[in-house]
Amino acid sequence: MYLEHIDIVGFRGINRLSLTLTQPAQRGASITGSAHQGQTESFLTNTVLIGENAWGKSSLLDALTLLLAPDPKLYCFKEEDFYFPAGEKESKSQYLHIVLTFCENQAGHHMSPRFNALSPLWVKCPDRLNRIYYRLEGELDDDGSVMTLRSFLSSNGQPLNLTTIDPLAQALVRLNPVLRLRDARFIRRLRSETLAPRLSANNEQLAHQLDELTRGLVHNPQSLTNSELRSGLSAMQQLLEHYFAEQGTSNSAPWQQKRHGRAESRRAWRSLDNINRMIAEPNSRSMRVMLLGMFSTLLQAKGSVVLHPDARPLLLIEDPETRLHPIMLSVAWGLLDQLPLQRITTTNSGDLLSLVPVEQICRLVRESSRVAAYAIGPEGLSMEDSRRIAFHIRFNRPSSLFARCWLLVEGETEVWLLNQLARQCGYHFESEGIKVIEFAQCGLKPLLRFARQMGIEWHVLVDGDEAGRKYAATVTANVENHDDNLRYRLTSLPTQDIEYFLYREGFEDVYRKHSAIPENVPMSPRRIIDKAIHRSSKPDLAIDVAQSASLRGTSSIPPLLRQMFSRVAWLARGRAD
Repeated sequence: MYLEHIDIVGFRGINRLSLTLTQPAQRGASITGSAHQGQTESFLTNTVLIGENAWGKSSLLDALTLLLAPDPKLYCFKEEDFYFPAGEKESKSQYLHIVLTFCENQAGHHMSPRFNALSPLWVKCPDRLNRIYYRLEGELDDDGSVMTLRSFLSSNGQPLNLTTIDPLAQALVRLNPVLRLRDARFIRRLRSETLAPRLSANNEQLAHQLDELTRGLVHNPQSLTNSELRSGLSAMQQLLEHYFAEQGTSNSAPWQQKRHGRAESRRAWRSLDNINRMIAEPNSRSMRVMLLGMFSTLLQAKGSVVLHPDARPLLLIEDPETRLHPIMLSVAWGLLDQLPLQRITTTNSGDLLSLVPVEQICRLVRESSRVAAYAIGPEGLSMEDSRRIAFHIRFNRPSSLFARCWLLVEGETEVWLLNQLARQCGYHFESEGIKVIEFAQCGLKPLLRFARQMGIEWHVLVDGDEAGRKYAATVTANVENHDDNLRYRLTSLPTQDIEYFLYREGFEDVYRKHSAIPENVPMSPRRIIDKAIHRSSKPDLAIDVAQSASLRGTSSIPPLLRQMFSRVAWLARGRAD
Protein backbone atom coordinates (compact mmCIF):
# COMPACT_ATOMS: atom_id res chain seq x y z
CA MET A 1 0.00 0.00 0.00
CA TYR A 2 1.41 3.37 -0.93
CA LEU A 3 0.37 7.01 -1.27
CA GLU A 4 -0.50 7.37 -4.94
CA HIS A 5 -2.04 10.83 -5.37
CA ILE A 6 -2.44 14.12 -3.51
CA ASP A 7 -5.02 16.82 -4.23
CA ILE A 8 -4.72 20.10 -2.33
CA VAL A 9 -6.92 23.19 -2.53
CA GLY A 10 -6.30 26.27 -0.40
CA PHE A 11 -3.64 24.97 2.01
CA ARG A 12 -0.91 27.42 3.09
CA GLY A 13 1.21 28.33 0.02
CA ILE A 14 -0.81 26.16 -2.38
CA ASN A 15 -3.95 27.47 -4.01
CA ARG A 16 -4.42 24.29 -6.04
CA LEU A 17 -2.24 21.22 -6.64
CA SER A 18 -2.86 17.79 -8.11
CA LEU A 19 0.17 15.51 -7.76
CA THR A 20 0.57 11.88 -8.76
CA LEU A 21 3.53 10.28 -7.04
CA THR A 22 5.89 8.00 -8.90
CA GLN A 23 4.25 4.69 -9.63
CA PRO A 24 5.93 1.56 -8.23
CA ALA A 25 8.20 -0.07 -10.79
CA GLN A 26 6.68 -3.24 -12.19
CA ARG A 27 9.72 -4.43 -14.09
CA GLY A 28 13.50 -4.50 -13.80
CA ALA A 29 15.89 -1.61 -14.11
CA SER A 30 15.52 0.73 -17.04
CA ILE A 31 18.55 1.88 -18.96
CA THR A 32 18.23 5.27 -17.27
CA GLY A 33 18.30 3.80 -13.77
CA SER A 34 20.82 4.63 -11.09
CA ALA A 35 23.39 2.20 -9.75
CA HIS A 36 20.77 0.88 -7.38
CA GLN A 37 17.88 0.85 -9.82
CA GLY A 38 18.27 -2.87 -10.26
CA GLN A 39 16.91 -3.31 -6.74
CA THR A 40 13.76 -1.30 -7.45
CA GLU A 41 10.73 -3.46 -6.87
CA SER A 42 6.99 -3.13 -6.91
CA PHE A 43 6.78 -1.94 -3.28
CA LEU A 44 9.25 0.93 -3.74
CA THR A 45 8.33 4.38 -4.98
CA ASN A 46 10.53 7.45 -4.98
CA THR A 47 9.51 10.94 -6.09
CA VAL A 48 12.03 13.78 -6.25
CA LEU A 49 10.43 17.23 -6.22
CA ILE A 50 12.11 20.29 -7.67
CA GLY A 51 10.79 23.82 -7.90
CA GLU A 52 11.69 27.37 -7.04
CA ASN A 53 11.27 28.93 -3.62
CA ALA A 54 7.65 29.67 -2.66
CA TRP A 55 6.37 27.28 -5.35
CA GLY A 56 4.72 24.89 -2.89
CA LYS A 57 7.27 22.23 -1.90
CA SER A 58 7.32 23.07 1.80
CA SER A 59 3.53 23.45 1.98
CA LEU A 60 3.13 20.02 0.41
CA LEU A 61 5.49 18.42 2.92
CA ASP A 62 3.77 20.31 5.75
CA ALA A 63 0.40 18.90 4.71
CA LEU A 64 1.68 15.32 4.71
CA THR A 65 3.62 15.81 7.95
CA LEU A 66 0.61 17.19 9.80
CA LEU A 67 -2.07 14.88 8.43
CA LEU A 68 -0.07 11.63 8.61
CA ALA A 69 2.05 12.27 11.70
CA PRO A 70 2.63 9.16 13.86
CA ASP A 71 0.61 10.68 16.67
CA PRO A 72 -2.46 9.23 18.43
CA LYS A 73 -4.36 12.49 17.85
CA LEU A 74 -5.59 13.43 14.40
CA TYR A 75 -4.56 16.88 13.20
CA CYS A 76 -7.13 19.67 13.15
CA PHE A 77 -6.64 22.61 10.79
CA LYS A 78 -5.74 26.06 12.14
CA GLU A 79 -6.25 29.56 10.82
CA GLU A 80 -2.68 29.75 9.48
CA ASP A 81 -3.33 26.70 7.29
CA PHE A 82 -5.61 28.61 4.90
CA TYR A 83 -4.18 29.94 1.64
CA PHE A 84 -4.00 33.60 0.74
CA PRO A 85 -2.28 35.29 -2.24
CA ALA A 86 1.16 36.71 -1.49
CA GLY A 87 0.82 40.12 0.15
CA GLU A 88 -2.98 39.86 0.40
CA LYS A 89 -3.63 38.34 3.80
CA GLU A 90 -7.06 39.93 3.91
CA SER A 91 -8.02 37.72 0.94
CA LYS A 92 -7.46 34.53 2.91
CA SER A 93 -9.48 31.58 1.68
CA GLN A 94 -12.30 30.40 3.91
CA TYR A 95 -12.17 26.80 2.77
CA LEU A 96 -9.52 24.17 2.13
CA HIS A 97 -9.55 20.51 1.32
CA ILE A 98 -6.98 17.77 0.85
CA VAL A 99 -7.62 14.35 -0.66
CA LEU A 100 -5.04 11.58 -0.18
CA THR A 101 -5.36 8.52 -2.42
CA PHE A 102 -3.80 5.27 -1.22
CA CYS A 103 -3.44 2.30 -3.55
CA GLU A 104 -2.64 -1.33 -2.99
CA ASN A 105 0.70 -2.42 -4.48
CA GLN A 106 -0.81 -5.32 -6.39
CA ALA A 107 -4.29 -6.63 -6.99
CA GLY A 108 -5.53 -8.50 -3.93
CA HIS A 109 -3.10 -6.99 -1.40
CA HIS A 110 -5.96 -5.18 0.30
CA MET A 111 -7.15 -8.56 1.60
CA SER A 112 -4.06 -8.97 3.78
CA PRO A 113 -4.93 -9.28 7.51
CA ARG A 114 -2.80 -6.18 8.23
CA PHE A 115 -5.47 -4.16 6.39
CA ASN A 116 -8.45 -5.64 8.22
CA ALA A 117 -9.14 -2.39 10.03
CA LEU A 118 -9.41 -0.60 6.69
CA SER A 119 -11.76 -3.06 5.00
CA PRO A 120 -14.78 -0.66 4.84
CA LEU A 121 -12.67 1.92 3.01
CA TRP A 122 -11.41 0.06 -0.05
CA VAL A 123 -12.90 1.07 -3.39
CA LYS A 124 -12.56 -1.19 -6.44
CA CYS A 125 -11.35 0.75 -9.50
CA PRO A 126 -11.48 -0.03 -13.24
CA ASP A 127 -7.78 -1.01 -13.32
CA ARG A 128 -8.64 -3.85 -10.89
CA LEU A 129 -6.73 -2.19 -8.06
CA ASN A 130 -8.36 -1.13 -4.82
CA ARG A 131 -7.89 2.38 -3.42
CA ILE A 132 -8.72 4.44 -0.36
CA TYR A 133 -9.75 8.09 -0.83
CA TYR A 134 -9.24 10.07 2.38
CA ARG A 135 -10.57 13.66 2.35
CA LEU A 136 -9.95 16.37 4.92
CA GLU A 137 -11.79 19.70 4.79
CA GLY A 138 -11.28 22.90 6.72
CA GLU A 139 -13.76 25.75 7.12
CA LEU A 140 -12.69 29.12 8.53
CA ASP A 141 -15.37 31.26 10.21
CA ASP A 142 -15.27 35.03 10.41
CA ASP A 143 -14.40 34.87 14.11
CA GLY A 144 -11.25 32.86 13.33
CA SER A 145 -12.57 29.50 14.49
CA VAL A 146 -11.84 26.50 12.29
CA MET A 147 -13.84 23.34 11.69
CA THR A 148 -12.11 20.18 10.46
CA LEU A 149 -14.14 17.55 8.62
CA ARG A 150 -12.98 14.08 7.61
CA SER A 151 -14.54 11.62 5.20
CA PHE A 152 -13.73 8.68 2.96
CA LEU A 153 -14.88 8.79 -0.64
CA SER A 154 -16.09 6.50 -3.36
CA SER A 155 -14.49 6.52 -6.82
CA ASN A 156 -16.95 9.21 -7.97
CA GLY A 157 -16.10 11.51 -5.06
CA GLN A 158 -19.16 10.85 -2.92
CA PRO A 159 -18.70 10.21 0.85
CA LEU A 160 -18.92 6.57 1.90
CA ASN A 161 -21.75 5.75 4.27
CA LEU A 162 -19.76 4.98 7.43
CA THR A 163 -20.91 4.98 11.04
CA THR A 164 -17.57 6.28 12.37
CA ILE A 165 -14.76 8.22 10.68
CA ASP A 166 -12.04 9.09 13.18
CA PRO A 167 -11.15 5.50 14.25
CA LEU A 168 -10.79 4.56 10.57
CA ALA A 169 -8.67 7.65 9.90
CA GLN A 170 -6.46 6.78 12.87
CA ALA A 171 -6.05 3.23 11.56
CA LEU A 172 -5.04 4.58 8.15
CA VAL A 173 -2.47 6.95 9.63
CA ARG A 174 -1.18 4.23 11.94
CA LEU A 175 -0.31 2.06 8.93
CA ASN A 176 1.01 4.93 6.78
CA PRO A 177 2.83 7.39 9.07
CA VAL A 178 5.11 10.13 7.74
CA LEU A 179 8.70 10.52 8.97
CA ARG A 180 10.25 13.84 7.99
CA LEU A 181 14.04 14.03 7.78
CA ARG A 182 15.30 17.60 7.74
CA ASP A 183 19.01 17.42 8.56
CA ALA A 184 21.24 17.18 5.50
CA ARG A 185 23.93 15.29 7.41
CA PHE A 186 21.34 12.78 8.62
CA ILE A 187 22.55 13.51 12.16
CA ARG A 188 20.31 15.57 14.40
CA ARG A 189 20.88 16.79 17.92
CA LEU A 190 19.25 14.42 20.33
CA ARG A 191 16.36 15.49 22.48
CA SER A 192 16.67 15.10 26.24
CA GLU A 193 14.96 11.74 26.31
CA THR A 194 16.73 8.61 25.08
CA LEU A 195 15.74 6.49 22.15
CA ALA A 196 14.99 3.47 24.29
CA PRO A 197 11.36 4.32 25.24
CA ARG A 198 10.54 4.66 21.55
CA LEU A 199 11.22 1.00 20.84
CA SER A 200 9.77 -2.19 22.16
CA ALA A 201 11.11 -3.56 25.45
CA ASN A 202 12.99 -6.34 23.64
CA ASN A 203 15.10 -3.78 21.82
CA GLU A 204 15.89 -1.43 24.72
CA GLN A 205 19.51 -2.56 25.04
CA LEU A 206 20.08 -2.12 21.31
CA ALA A 207 18.43 1.27 21.39
CA HIS A 208 20.65 2.32 24.30
CA GLN A 209 23.73 1.38 22.28
CA LEU A 210 22.51 3.43 19.36
CA ASP A 211 21.65 6.29 21.70
CA GLU A 212 25.21 6.45 23.04
CA LEU A 213 26.71 6.06 19.61
CA THR A 214 24.52 8.79 18.13
CA ARG A 215 25.66 11.22 20.81
CA GLY A 216 29.20 10.58 19.64
CA LEU A 217 28.14 11.04 16.01
CA VAL A 218 26.61 14.40 16.84
CA HIS A 219 29.42 15.84 18.92
CA ASN A 220 32.64 14.34 17.56
CA PRO A 221 32.38 11.56 14.96
CA GLN A 222 36.15 11.41 14.51
CA SER A 223 36.61 10.31 18.11
CA LEU A 224 34.60 7.12 17.63
CA THR A 225 36.77 4.03 17.57
CA ASN A 226 36.35 1.35 14.96
CA SER A 227 35.27 -0.98 17.74
CA GLU A 228 32.46 1.41 18.72
CA LEU A 229 31.38 1.64 15.09
CA ARG A 230 31.29 -2.13 14.79
CA SER A 231 29.24 -2.37 17.97
CA GLY A 232 26.80 0.26 16.71
CA LEU A 233 26.48 -1.38 13.32
CA SER A 234 25.78 -4.70 14.97
CA ALA A 235 22.98 -3.13 17.01
CA MET A 236 21.59 -1.38 13.95
CA GLN A 237 21.68 -4.56 11.90
CA GLN A 238 19.75 -6.47 14.55
CA LEU A 239 17.03 -3.82 14.48
CA LEU A 240 17.06 -3.78 10.69
CA GLU A 241 16.78 -7.54 10.58
CA HIS A 242 13.73 -7.34 12.79
CA TYR A 243 12.25 -4.63 10.57
CA PHE A 244 13.06 -6.40 7.32
CA ALA A 245 11.68 -9.62 8.73
CA GLU A 246 8.43 -7.74 9.29
CA GLN A 247 8.60 -6.46 5.73
CA GLY A 248 9.10 -9.96 4.43
CA THR A 249 6.39 -11.57 6.55
CA SER A 250 3.42 -12.50 4.46
CA ASN A 251 0.12 -11.67 6.13
CA SER A 252 -1.77 -12.29 2.93
CA ALA A 253 -4.64 -14.64 2.51
CA PRO A 254 -3.55 -18.29 1.98
CA TRP A 255 -4.07 -18.09 -1.78
CA GLN A 256 -1.69 -15.10 -1.90
CA GLN A 257 1.11 -16.33 0.34
CA LYS A 258 2.83 -18.45 -2.26
CA ARG A 259 2.70 -15.69 -4.86
CA HIS A 260 3.72 -12.66 -2.78
CA GLY A 261 5.21 -13.76 0.55
CA ARG A 262 8.45 -15.28 -0.70
CA ALA A 263 9.05 -12.54 -3.25
CA GLU A 264 8.66 -9.75 -0.67
CA SER A 265 10.91 -11.61 1.76
CA ARG A 266 13.61 -11.97 -0.90
CA ARG A 267 13.39 -8.26 -1.75
CA ALA A 268 13.67 -7.21 1.88
CA TRP A 269 16.62 -9.43 2.70
CA ARG A 270 18.38 -8.48 -0.54
CA SER A 271 18.17 -4.82 0.47
CA LEU A 272 19.62 -5.65 3.89
CA ASP A 273 22.38 -7.65 2.20
CA ASN A 274 23.18 -4.67 -0.03
CA ILE A 275 23.55 -2.45 3.04
CA ASN A 276 25.81 -5.01 4.71
CA ARG A 277 28.02 -5.25 1.63
CA MET A 278 28.26 -1.46 1.25
CA ILE A 279 29.45 -0.92 4.83
CA ALA A 280 31.83 -3.91 4.61
CA GLU A 281 33.81 -2.36 1.76
CA PRO A 282 37.39 -1.21 2.50
CA ASN A 283 37.80 2.42 3.55
CA SER A 284 34.08 2.69 4.31
CA ARG A 285 34.36 4.41 7.70
CA SER A 286 32.62 7.56 6.43
CA MET A 287 29.85 5.41 4.98
CA ARG A 288 29.40 3.63 8.29
CA VAL A 289 29.22 6.87 10.22
CA MET A 290 26.67 8.25 7.79
CA LEU A 291 24.55 5.10 7.86
CA LEU A 292 24.44 5.11 11.64
CA GLY A 293 23.54 8.79 11.68
CA MET A 294 20.83 8.19 9.11
CA PHE A 295 19.36 5.29 11.03
CA SER A 296 19.37 7.18 14.34
CA THR A 297 17.64 10.07 12.58
CA LEU A 298 14.94 7.70 11.36
CA LEU A 299 14.38 6.61 14.95
CA GLN A 300 14.22 10.20 16.15
CA ALA A 301 11.92 11.34 13.34
CA LYS A 302 9.11 9.24 14.68
CA GLY A 303 9.33 10.94 18.07
CA SER A 304 8.09 9.23 21.21
CA VAL A 305 5.46 7.20 19.37
CA VAL A 306 6.06 3.49 18.91
CA LEU A 307 5.25 2.64 15.30
CA HIS A 308 2.77 -0.14 14.66
CA PRO A 309 4.49 -3.40 13.59
CA ASP A 310 2.62 -3.25 10.27
CA ALA A 311 3.44 0.41 9.63
CA ARG A 312 5.13 1.28 6.34
CA PRO A 313 6.38 4.85 6.86
CA LEU A 314 6.55 7.43 4.11
CA LEU A 315 9.90 9.25 4.29
CA LEU A 316 9.99 12.98 3.52
CA ILE A 317 13.60 14.01 2.88
CA GLU A 318 14.30 17.73 2.60
CA ASP A 319 17.31 18.98 0.63
CA PRO A 320 19.77 16.22 1.63
CA GLU A 321 22.58 17.92 -0.31
CA THR A 322 23.02 20.84 2.11
CA ARG A 323 26.61 20.94 3.43
CA LEU A 324 27.21 17.48 2.02
CA HIS A 325 30.10 16.76 -0.34
CA PRO A 326 28.90 15.32 -3.69
CA ILE A 327 30.69 12.03 -3.05
CA MET A 328 29.04 11.61 0.34
CA LEU A 329 25.74 12.73 -1.15
CA SER A 330 26.01 9.84 -3.58
CA VAL A 331 26.79 7.48 -0.71
CA ALA A 332 23.87 8.76 1.35
CA TRP A 333 21.50 8.45 -1.59
CA GLY A 334 22.69 4.91 -2.23
CA LEU A 335 21.97 4.01 1.37
CA LEU A 336 18.52 5.59 1.26
CA ASP A 337 17.82 3.64 -1.91
CA GLN A 338 18.14 0.43 0.09
CA LEU A 339 15.35 1.27 2.54
CA PRO A 340 12.14 -0.48 1.44
CA LEU A 341 10.03 2.62 2.02
CA GLN A 342 8.21 5.14 -0.14
CA ARG A 343 10.11 8.43 -0.33
CA ILE A 344 9.40 12.02 -1.33
CA THR A 345 12.58 14.08 -1.61
CA THR A 346 13.05 17.79 -2.27
CA THR A 347 16.33 19.03 -3.70
CA ASN A 348 18.08 21.95 -5.35
CA SER A 349 21.09 19.85 -6.33
CA GLY A 350 22.02 18.92 -9.88
CA ASP A 351 24.41 16.33 -8.40
CA LEU A 352 21.49 14.57 -6.74
CA LEU A 353 19.34 14.73 -9.87
CA SER A 354 22.11 13.00 -11.80
CA LEU A 355 21.59 10.01 -9.47
CA VAL A 356 17.83 9.85 -10.06
CA PRO A 357 16.05 8.34 -13.08
CA VAL A 358 14.20 11.12 -14.90
CA GLU A 359 10.98 9.12 -14.52
CA GLN A 360 11.11 9.86 -10.77
CA ILE A 361 11.59 13.64 -11.06
CA CYS A 362 8.62 15.98 -10.67
CA ARG A 363 8.73 19.73 -11.28
CA LEU A 364 6.39 22.01 -9.33
CA VAL A 365 5.65 25.24 -11.20
CA ARG A 366 3.57 28.07 -9.77
CA GLU A 367 1.04 29.24 -12.33
CA SER A 368 -1.63 31.92 -12.00
CA SER A 369 -4.38 29.63 -10.70
CA ARG A 370 -2.51 26.61 -9.41
CA VAL A 371 0.75 24.90 -8.59
CA ALA A 372 1.24 22.62 -11.59
CA ALA A 373 3.06 19.30 -11.25
CA TYR A 374 4.99 18.08 -14.29
CA ALA A 375 6.53 14.62 -14.65
CA ILE A 376 7.03 12.17 -17.47
CA GLY A 377 6.14 9.15 -15.35
CA PRO A 378 7.32 5.57 -15.87
CA GLU A 379 5.84 5.31 -19.38
CA GLY A 380 6.52 8.86 -20.55
CA LEU A 381 9.44 8.19 -22.91
CA SER A 382 10.46 5.41 -25.24
CA MET A 383 13.55 3.45 -24.25
CA GLU A 384 15.62 5.22 -26.92
CA ASP A 385 14.43 8.71 -25.92
CA SER A 386 14.93 7.87 -22.26
CA ARG A 387 18.54 6.85 -22.97
CA ARG A 388 19.19 10.06 -24.90
CA ILE A 389 17.69 12.28 -22.21
CA ALA A 390 19.55 10.42 -19.47
CA PHE A 391 22.91 10.99 -21.17
CA HIS A 392 22.35 14.48 -22.55
CA ILE A 393 20.43 16.05 -19.65
CA ARG A 394 20.54 13.96 -16.49
CA PHE A 395 24.22 12.95 -16.61
CA ASN A 396 25.79 15.92 -18.41
CA ARG A 397 23.46 18.86 -17.69
CA PRO A 398 21.36 18.01 -14.61
CA SER A 399 21.13 21.68 -13.58
CA SER A 400 19.11 22.34 -16.75
CA LEU A 401 16.18 20.55 -15.09
CA PHE A 402 15.82 23.59 -12.82
CA ALA A 403 15.61 26.01 -15.78
CA ARG A 404 12.43 27.93 -16.62
CA CYS A 405 13.22 27.96 -20.33
CA TRP A 406 15.56 26.13 -22.70
CA LEU A 407 17.15 27.90 -25.65
CA LEU A 408 17.94 24.96 -27.93
CA VAL A 409 20.73 25.49 -30.44
CA GLU A 410 22.52 23.30 -32.97
CA GLY A 411 26.08 23.37 -31.66
CA GLU A 412 28.71 24.44 -29.15
CA THR A 413 29.40 27.71 -30.96
CA GLU A 414 25.97 29.08 -30.12
CA VAL A 415 26.33 28.07 -26.46
CA TRP A 416 29.55 30.08 -26.09
CA LEU A 417 28.23 33.01 -28.10
CA LEU A 418 24.63 33.52 -26.99
CA ASN A 419 25.21 33.64 -23.24
CA GLN A 420 27.73 36.46 -23.76
CA LEU A 421 25.69 38.43 -26.28
CA ALA A 422 22.53 38.14 -24.18
CA ARG A 423 24.36 39.54 -21.16
CA GLN A 424 25.50 42.51 -23.23
CA CYS A 425 21.83 43.10 -24.12
CA GLY A 426 20.86 43.12 -20.46
CA TYR A 427 19.57 39.54 -20.25
CA HIS A 428 21.35 37.50 -17.60
CA PHE A 429 20.40 33.96 -18.52
CA GLU A 430 21.53 32.49 -15.19
CA SER A 431 19.24 34.68 -13.09
CA GLU A 432 16.46 34.54 -15.69
CA GLY A 433 16.40 30.75 -15.48
CA ILE A 434 17.39 30.28 -19.13
CA LYS A 435 19.66 27.43 -20.19
CA VAL A 436 21.32 27.26 -23.62
CA ILE A 437 21.50 23.61 -24.70
CA GLU A 438 22.90 22.20 -27.91
CA PHE A 439 20.59 19.53 -29.30
CA ALA A 440 22.38 17.98 -32.29
CA GLN A 441 23.91 15.12 -30.29
CA CYS A 442 20.66 14.19 -28.56
CA GLY A 443 18.18 15.06 -31.30
CA LEU A 444 15.58 17.80 -31.18
CA LYS A 445 12.41 15.72 -30.89
CA PRO A 446 13.24 13.99 -27.56
CA LEU A 447 14.23 17.30 -25.99
CA LEU A 448 11.03 19.05 -27.10
CA ARG A 449 8.90 16.17 -25.89
CA PHE A 450 10.72 16.06 -22.55
CA ALA A 451 10.55 19.85 -22.06
CA ARG A 452 6.78 19.88 -22.65
CA GLN A 453 6.17 17.00 -20.25
CA MET A 454 8.32 18.62 -17.56
CA GLY A 455 6.75 22.08 -17.91
CA ILE A 456 9.89 23.75 -19.25
CA GLU A 457 9.40 26.53 -21.80
CA TRP A 458 11.56 26.33 -24.93
CA HIS A 459 12.75 28.22 -27.99
CA VAL A 460 14.82 26.83 -30.89
CA LEU A 461 17.48 28.56 -32.99
CA VAL A 462 18.26 26.81 -36.28
CA ASP A 463 20.54 27.42 -39.25
CA GLY A 464 19.21 28.20 -42.69
CA ASP A 465 20.64 25.09 -44.38
CA GLU A 466 18.84 21.86 -45.22
CA ALA A 467 19.31 20.39 -41.73
CA GLY A 468 18.05 23.63 -40.20
CA ARG A 469 14.91 23.51 -42.32
CA LYS A 470 14.22 19.98 -41.08
CA TYR A 471 14.66 21.12 -37.49
CA ALA A 472 12.32 24.05 -38.18
CA ALA A 473 9.72 21.61 -39.49
CA THR A 474 10.02 19.64 -36.25
CA VAL A 475 9.40 22.79 -34.25
CA THR A 476 6.41 23.71 -36.41
CA ALA A 477 4.91 20.27 -35.82
CA ASN A 478 5.17 20.87 -32.05
CA VAL A 479 3.42 24.24 -32.09
CA GLU A 480 -0.38 24.20 -31.99
CA ASN A 481 -1.22 27.72 -33.13
CA HIS A 482 1.37 28.51 -35.79
CA ASP A 483 0.41 32.12 -36.41
CA ASP A 484 0.49 33.24 -32.78
CA ASN A 485 3.05 30.96 -31.18
CA LEU A 486 5.65 30.00 -33.77
CA ARG A 487 7.57 33.27 -33.44
CA TYR A 488 7.96 32.58 -29.73
CA ARG A 489 9.25 29.08 -30.42
CA LEU A 490 11.50 29.38 -33.46
CA THR A 491 14.24 31.64 -34.80
CA SER A 492 15.67 30.67 -38.20
CA LEU A 493 18.91 32.21 -39.41
CA PRO A 494 18.73 33.63 -42.95
CA THR A 495 22.12 32.09 -43.72
CA GLN A 496 23.47 28.56 -43.87
CA ASP A 497 25.11 28.74 -40.42
CA ILE A 498 25.86 31.02 -37.46
CA GLU A 499 29.39 31.85 -38.69
CA TYR A 500 28.21 33.13 -42.05
CA PHE A 501 25.41 35.04 -40.31
CA LEU A 502 27.86 36.85 -38.02
CA TYR A 503 30.25 37.49 -40.92
CA ARG A 504 27.43 39.14 -42.86
CA GLU A 505 26.18 41.09 -39.83
CA GLY A 506 29.36 43.13 -39.34
CA PHE A 507 31.98 40.80 -37.88
CA GLU A 508 33.92 40.13 -41.08
CA ASP A 509 37.08 41.59 -39.53
CA VAL A 510 37.07 38.92 -36.79
CA TYR A 511 37.02 36.10 -39.31
CA ARG A 512 39.62 37.75 -41.56
CA LYS A 513 41.92 38.18 -38.57
CA HIS A 514 41.70 34.49 -37.64
CA SER A 515 42.04 33.37 -41.27
CA ALA A 516 45.24 35.46 -41.69
CA ILE A 517 43.98 36.66 -45.09
CA PRO A 518 44.80 40.35 -45.77
CA GLU A 519 41.88 42.64 -46.49
CA ASN A 520 43.12 43.44 -50.00
CA VAL A 521 43.08 39.77 -51.03
CA PRO A 522 39.77 38.93 -52.71
CA MET A 523 38.23 35.73 -51.42
CA SER A 524 34.72 34.44 -50.92
CA PRO A 525 33.20 34.74 -47.40
CA ARG A 526 32.84 30.97 -47.20
CA ARG A 527 36.54 30.47 -47.89
CA ILE A 528 37.51 33.08 -45.30
CA ILE A 529 35.27 31.46 -42.66
CA ASP A 530 36.60 27.97 -43.41
CA LYS A 531 40.20 29.15 -43.10
CA ALA A 532 39.41 30.95 -39.84
CA ILE A 533 37.83 27.78 -38.42
CA HIS A 534 40.77 25.68 -39.62
CA ARG A 535 43.34 27.99 -38.03
CA SER A 536 41.35 28.50 -34.83
CA SER A 537 38.11 26.78 -33.77
CA LYS A 538 34.41 27.58 -33.80
CA PRO A 539 34.21 28.19 -30.02
CA ASP A 540 37.28 30.46 -30.11
CA LEU A 541 35.75 32.42 -32.96
CA ALA A 542 32.49 32.74 -31.03
CA ILE A 543 34.32 34.08 -27.98
CA ASP A 544 36.22 36.59 -30.14
CA VAL A 545 32.96 37.77 -31.76
CA ALA A 546 31.43 38.28 -28.30
CA GLN A 547 34.46 40.26 -27.14
CA SER A 548 34.33 42.37 -30.29
CA ALA A 549 30.62 43.04 -29.73
CA SER A 550 31.28 44.15 -26.14
CA LEU A 551 33.73 46.77 -27.43
CA ARG A 552 31.39 48.02 -30.16
CA GLY A 553 28.26 48.18 -28.02
CA THR A 554 24.80 46.61 -28.03
CA SER A 555 23.91 48.11 -31.43
CA SER A 556 26.47 45.82 -33.06
CA ILE A 557 24.54 42.71 -31.98
CA PRO A 558 22.31 41.55 -34.86
CA PRO A 559 18.65 42.61 -34.39
CA LEU A 560 17.49 39.04 -35.05
CA LEU A 561 19.39 37.83 -31.99
CA ARG A 562 18.25 40.76 -29.83
CA GLN A 563 14.65 39.95 -30.74
CA MET A 564 15.21 36.28 -29.88
CA PHE A 565 16.67 37.18 -26.47
CA SER A 566 13.58 39.26 -25.73
CA ARG A 567 11.22 36.41 -26.61
CA VAL A 568 13.16 33.82 -24.64
CA ALA A 569 13.21 36.09 -21.59
CA TRP A 570 9.44 36.62 -21.96
CA LEU A 571 8.91 32.85 -21.93
CA ALA A 572 11.10 32.42 -18.85
CA ARG A 573 9.47 35.27 -16.96
CA GLY A 574 6.07 33.74 -17.57
CA ARG A 575 7.31 30.77 -15.51
CA ALA A 576 8.42 33.08 -12.70
CA ASP A 577 4.97 34.48 -11.86
